[in-house]
Amino acid sequence: MFATAANVSKAYSRLAVESAALGADSHQLVGMLFTGTLTAIGQARAALARGDIGAKAMASSRAIRLVDEGLKVAVDRSVGALGEQLFQLYDYCARRLLHAHVKHDDQAYAEVASLLSELEAAWSSISPNGGATLRRAS
Repeated sequence: MFATAANVSKAYSRLAVESAALGADSHQLVGMLFTGTLTAIGQARAALARGDIGAKAMASSRAIRLVDEGLKVAVDRSVGALGEQLFQLYDYCARRLLHAHVKHDDQAYAEVASLLSELEAAWSSISPNGGATLRRAS
């Protein structure tokens, strides 16, 4: 009958993200994709560590979806080799995340988190706002 505090918190967080996305430029949206993906990977790793397979599955699915339907789609492959290589790197990340989920492989999660963290840092450094992009909660 009444919403739990966790449900209210999730709804508020979702609303905050949706509101931020509405006012974001394309550079900030990609930053949000990095943030969301890295957060989901962190959640999957934490769930794996505590043996919560259901939570790991949900977080892994979210991370894979953000890479496949967000980061990969954002790449302009027509710009040449760099665009194609970035697309292939995101494809690799999605496959490694699937492997990490299926095989309960924390090292694969860590590998993808490291790769995406480096890309996020590079992306932030070229921000048209002087490096000001959305950051993930630690």
